[in-house]
Amino acid sequence: MDHRGTTAWVNLSAIRSNYRRLAELAKGSAVCPVIKADAYGHGALAVAHALEREGAPYCAVALAKEALELRESGVHMPILVFGVPEHSWSSLAIRLGCAQTIYTEEHVRILASAAKSVGKRAKAHIKVDTGMNRQGLSPTKARAFAGLLADYPEIVVEGIYSHFADADSPDPTFTNLQIERFTAALAEFMQAGIVPKYRHIANSAGLLFHPDSRLDMVRPGILLYGLSPAPGLGLPDGFEPALTLTTSIVHIKEVPAGESISYGRIFTTKRRSRIGLLPIGYADGYPRALSNRATVLIRGMRAPVVGRVCMDMTMVDLTGIPGARAGDEVVVFGGKNLPVSEIADLLSTIDYEVVCMISKRVPRVHIDESSQED
Repeated sequence: MDHRGTTAWVNLSAIRSNYRRLAELAKGSAVCPVIKADAYGHGALAVAHALEREGAPYCAVALAKEALELRESGVHMPILVFGVPEHSWSSLAIRLGCAQTIYTEEHVRILASAAKSVGKRAKAHIKVDTGMNRQGLSPTKARAFAGLLADYPEIVVEGIYSHFADADSPDPTFTNLQIERFTAALAEFMQAGIVPKYRHIANSAGLLFHPDSRLDMVRPGILLYGLSPAPGLGLPDGFEPALTLTTSIVHIKEVPAGESISYGRIFTTKRRSRIGLLPIGYADGYPRALSNRATVLIRGMRAPVVGRVCMDMTMVDLTGIPGARAGDEVVVFGGKNLPVSEIADLLSTIDYEVVCMISKRVPRVHIDESSQED
């Protein structure tokens, strides 16, 4: 633990339980947990090992570098890299047994060249753009792309996938259109002789609200960590938040009425106040935008953040918590009593961003309550 006491506690038992719940919802489809971006800030290595022990058949990351880190830590399950092939990484990814994403002729050439250099066939998943307009092959070009791949026996198409744009929306119209486009593209590929082991499009929201999108594989991310797929949606039954960010009170100052607190003097005490100093700030991933807006939990009670959040420190008003003292634990966010979604709402963002903002200098401590392993 960091000497400051600012720590992100990650409950691996909750993640494993959430995975089992996802597997139930998948109704037999393979569950490919998404653990990119350091497992959404939860610590990818520990999460991947926990999921592998739980029997996860696959996992997905954004970058080949993330896949390398998993392999070096002893993770053996198949890995899908969402990022496209690069000359500098593709040979290594093939050696590691990772599947890479392709959707252009250049990707095919890079991957085939890397496979030849390694002397091993490359696994690929074709990305189809069904409406995100971010990455992927147009469904209308599926037949032509299949013809291109026929000239590259070095590449084995293990999967074909797409990505939902708003599967969390109450209006299913666009999601249904994406499913139709994806189904049409799959038919074109199959008619051209490409029959993948895995067809996948469902994310967390797709898995919840669009059962016809489950296909051979599903790729849940945010629900794995016990967080909501969309603002205002709430956490579905059977899922448990895995992360709690805590710190401690390191100093208490008695401040007279009429005194300002922190940079910019945006808060002035209206009474004699006890101001607590917390060793956490925006460099740790606690945003400056929470100044004068957020609260923290101390001894089960709310203490408001007062003044500007600094780079390394934040001040809170302890006047309403007379028993508070230096050394007390402070829940910054996480768990059921101060959910990540509350912070996300204050920032007009989503749960994903809040947990991903927790910086590398905040240690992650992983707890597995079922085995008492740390």
